[in-house]
Amino acid sequence: MTSGDTPADTYILGTEPEEQERLRLQHELWRPAAIAAWERAGLGPGQRVLDLGAGPGFCALDLARIVGPGGRVLALERSGAYVAAARAAAAQSGFHQLEVQAVDLGGAATTDDRGHRAPGLGTGGFDLAWCRWLAMFLPRLEPLLELVTTSLRPGGVLVAHEYVHWNTFGLHPDGAAIARFRDAAIASFRGAGGNPDVNRRLPSLLAARGFGIEELLPLPVVGRGGDPWARWLERFVTLYGQELIRQGHWSAEESAAAAAAMARARLDPGAYWVGPTVLALRARRGQHP
Repeated sequence: MTSGDTPADTYILGTEPEEQERLRLQHELWRPAAIAAWERAGLGPGQRVLDLGAGPGFCALDLARIVGPGGRVLALERSGAYVAAARAAAAQSGFHQLEVQAVDLGGAATTDDRGHRAPGLGTGGFDLAWCRWLAMFLPRLEPLLELVTTSLRPGGVLVAHEYVHWNTFGLHPDGAAIARFRDAAIASFRGAGGNPDVNRRLPSLLAARGFGIEELLPLPVVGRGGDPWARWLERFVTLYGQELIRQGHWSAEESAAAAAAMARARLDPGAYWVGPTVLALRARRGQHP
């Protein structure tokens, strides 16, 4: 999840202000799909929710609004910068039902930033667990799966939005430069120990733990003409491209070629982007772990 001389709690995509702003815009685009998935899972006022890999807290704030003051949201996040941002946002919103803890979900997955067990974990007290683009970055899935299994009550639900086919990422018809970016990004994710197509594995792993698989719903993305989806994908290429150059997976010349291709696409009414395919997964814990 980190590389080179990056601080231990910094993600491979970074935690700088530019990345936080990209995540904010990304959340605005994906927010309707997340809320719809929570509604299909039966989320409502008074429930207890575990937000896994909460980032700067964008989803956690939405979850806190839905469960209301009678509910509880425990947001777990590794990055100190994101924990601070999420705590500040919770305080500003007056959401006392939202607690944010610094927890490394790729490790023991049970201790907070003070070395104590985060409150409520492993007690079977949560109604819903949520994650989006977390499992794909974890070198080991077992700590996360164990945490979900032991923290959800019997009948509790995991909702996960994770990629199932990253190779669909592309710009068409002038896509050679973006295809090279895609391949470099995949190499970067795998080089850091992640799996960009992790949702090919999660349903089976959860079923082996006694979860019932209730929903497998592909969420394709198409953007064109500088619309919000196209801008989201362009921004990712621009920002993460610099990290790929730093890692040695890409070059300044390839970055310039990608920028030129994106500029041409904005002028071509027939050009379009396709994003990496997300699979919405809903799995319900059985009566026994």
